[in-house]
Amino acid sequence: MKRLHDNQLWYVCSIVLNALGNSFMIIANLGSSPWAAAGENLSTVLPFSIGVCIILLNFFSFMLSYLMKVPFTVGIIIKSMALTLVFGIMIDVFLYFHHILFVPESIWIRCIYIFIGLNLMAAAVSIYFRTSTVYIPSDYLIKAFGRLMKNYTIGTILCTLIPISISLVIILFQQHVTGLGIGTLTYLFGIGFLIDQYNRWIVIHEVPKQNMLSI
Repeated sequence: MKRLHDNQLWYVCSIVLNALGNSFMIIANLGSSPWAAAGENLSTVLPFSIGVCIILLNFFSFMLSYLMKVPFTVGIIIKSMALTLVFGIMIDVFLYFHHILFVPESIWIRCIYIFIGLNLMAAAVSIYFRTSTVYIPSDYLIKAFGRLMKNYTIGTILCTLIPISISLVIILFQQHVTGLGIGTLTYLFGIGFLIDQYNRWIVIHEVPKQNMLSI
C-alpha cells in the first residue's frame, strides 16, 4: 500500500514537472515540443489559451486513436481526459506566473530556459511511464501508430508529424513563425537521450501495469 501511495505521489510530480517544463520552453519562444507548438499556433487563431488548445488537441488525439481501433474503456477515457484537463490548466497557470515574474529577452537566458524545460520534461516522462496506468491521449496515439506501422520508431515519427503539420499550416496562413524552432529540434533529437539518463538516475519501484490496451 505504501509503495502504491509513493508511486501516486511520483505520478502527480511527473504531471507538474511536465507542465512546468512545457511552460519554460513556451516562454523561451525558441520552439516548443510538437504538441505544445501546435497548441501555441492554435491559440493564435482560436479565442482560447495555449493550455485549452492543448486540451483540444488531446481530445482530437483520442478521437483519432478511436478511429484507429484502439480499444478504450469508459474509465480510461474519463481518467485520461481528466488528466489532460489538469495538464492543460497547469500549463496556463505556469505561463501566467512566468509573465508575472519574468519573461527572458536575452537569447542566452532563453537558451537556458530551453535547457531547463527539456530536462524537466525528460524527468517527468521518465517518472510518468513508470508510475502510471492512464496516459495523456497523445501518448495513446503514439501507441496506435506504433501498432499500425508495427514499428514504434516509425509510428512515433508519423504521430509527431500531426502536430508539426498543424503548426506549419497555421504558420503559412499567419505568415508568422510560432512555436517551432531550435527548441523543437532539440526536443525531437535530444529528449530520448535525456529520458534514458533520468531512467538511470531516478529509482522508482514500479507498480504492476494493468493490461488496458491490447497494443
